Amino acid sequence: MPGVRNVALTVKALDALKGREKPYRVVAGKGLLVVVKPSGTKTWIARIVIDGRRRDMGLGGGYPDIGLKEAQERADAARKAARAGDDPIRTARAEKEEKRNQRAAEDVAIARTFRHVAERCIKAEMPGWKSPRTAQQWGSALERHIYPKIGDTPVADIDRAAVRDAIGDVWASAPAVAKKTLQYVAVILRFAAAHGWRANDNPADPKMLRYTGLAPLRGKQKQPSLPWLKVPAFFTALKKVEGASALALRFLGLTALRSGEVRQARWSWLSFDGATPVMTIPGEVMKGRKTADRVAHRVPLVPAALDVLALAYADATGIAATTEKLPALAALRGDAMIFQGRKRTVPLSDMSLSAVMRRMNADRPNGAPAPWRDPDGREAVPHGLRSSFSTWVDDTRPHEREAAERALAHQIANSASAAYRRSDMLDRRISLMGAWASHCLGVDSEEAGKGKSAGR
Repeated sequence: MPGVRNVALTVKALDALKGREKPYRVVAGKGLLVVVKPSGTKTWIARIVIDGRRRDMGLGGGYPDIGLKEAQERADAARKAARAGDDPIRTARAEKEEKRNQRAAEDVAIARTFRHVAERCIKAEMPGWKSPRTAQQWGSALERHIYPKIGDTPVADIDRAAVRDAIGDVWASAPAVAKKTLQYVAVILRFAAAHGWRANDNPADPKMLRYTGLAPLRGKQKQPSLPWLKVPAFFTALKKVEGASALALRFLGLTALRSGEVRQARWSWLSFDGATPVMTIPGEVMKGRKTADRVAHRVPLVPAALDVLALAYADATGIAATTEKLPALAALRGDAMIFQGRKRTVPLSDMSLSAVMRRMNADRPNGAPAPWRDPDGREAVPHGLRSSFSTWVDDTRPHEREAAERALAHQIANSASAAYRRSDMLDRRISLMGAWASHCLGVDSEEAGKGKSAGR
C-alpha cells in the first residue's frame, strides 16, 4: 500500500507534490486523498464507509483535470449516497460500463455507415477485379455522387427514398453515370445484407426504382444539351483540353456521331478516294433495335474533322501530322483505334468523354453555375451535342431536316417510308456538316479547317 502523508492540502501544495520511487498518498481532509505515482500523476481517492466497511473509491480522474474543489464535492456526494444506503462504487462502475457499451455501439454504428461498408466491400471485391482502376472508378463515383448524401447514414436505414435523393441530380444530368453508380450502390447493399447488417431488399435496384416512380423511365428524359448558340464558346474551351478523350469529344461534336461510334473508330474505316474523305462505320457498331436493322453509316469528313484526326494521330504516335498526309498515315495505322487511351487496343471507356465535360464544368469559381449547361441548368453531356446540332438545323436550316436525320443516323419509324428513302444524302450532308463545323469553330465556312498541321 502506498505510504500516506498528512499535509494542509492547497492548490499550491498539490502543485508542489512530486513523484517518488514508489506511489504515496496525501490526505486532503474529510476522507479525500490524492495518490502521487512515480511519474508524478496525481489521482483522487475518496475514503467512504459502505455497509459498515471502509472503501476507497476513485473519483473518475486526477489532478489537475479535476481540481481540489471539485474533488471535495465529488467525495462529499459519494459519502452522502453511502449514508443513504446506496453503493456509489457499484453505481460508478455501472455508469462506466454503460458509457463503454455506448461507445462500443457508436463504434459499431460508425463501422456500419454506408461509407465504411462501401470501403469494406471494395476491399473485398478488389482481388476479383482485373484492373486497379476499377477501385478508383468506384471510389471516385461514390465520393462525388453518393457519400455527400448518404455516406454517414447507417446502411440498415437506407431506403429507396434515400437512394433516389442521392442519385437524383446525376440521373437527370448524366444518366449513364447514374446507372453505373447505381450498380455500385446495389453491390454494396447486397454486401451489407450478406453480412446481416441490413434487410435483403435492395433499394438500389434500378428496375424497382423505375417501377415505383423514383427514377425516370427509359426514354422519358432527354439528355442535357448545350444551346447551339453556346457551342462555339464550348469548342474554344475544349480546344485547350489535351488528350485522346478531348479529341474524341471534338470529333463527336463536329460529326454529330454517338459516343460509341467515335470511341470505336479505326483508321481502316477512312476512305480518301472522293473529293471529300469519308468514314464508314460498320453496321454492327451502329445503334439499332435489331441486328438486322443495323446498316453501315457513311460520315463525310469536312476539313475541321480532318484536323482533329491529324491531332489524334499525333496524340497516339507522338509524330506530328498534317491532313494532306492522312491518307498514307491512315493506311499505315490500319485497324488501330483512332482515339487511343492507355490500353491502345481497347476503346476509350464510355465515361471518358463525359469526364472531359465534367472537368470543364468543374473549372469555375466557387458558387458559380456550371458554364456548359442546358436551359434547365443541368450540366451538358456529350450525347447532348447531337441535340445541339439538331436544334441548330431546326432554327437555321429547317429545309435540311431530312439530311440532318441522315447525319444523326436516326431510324425511320415507318418501314414503308424507309424502303423508299434509301439514299443517305451524302452530298447534301457534306455542305450541311461543313456549315455546322463553321458554326462550332466560330469562323466562316471557307475557313473551317484547311488541312492545318496537327498543332494545338
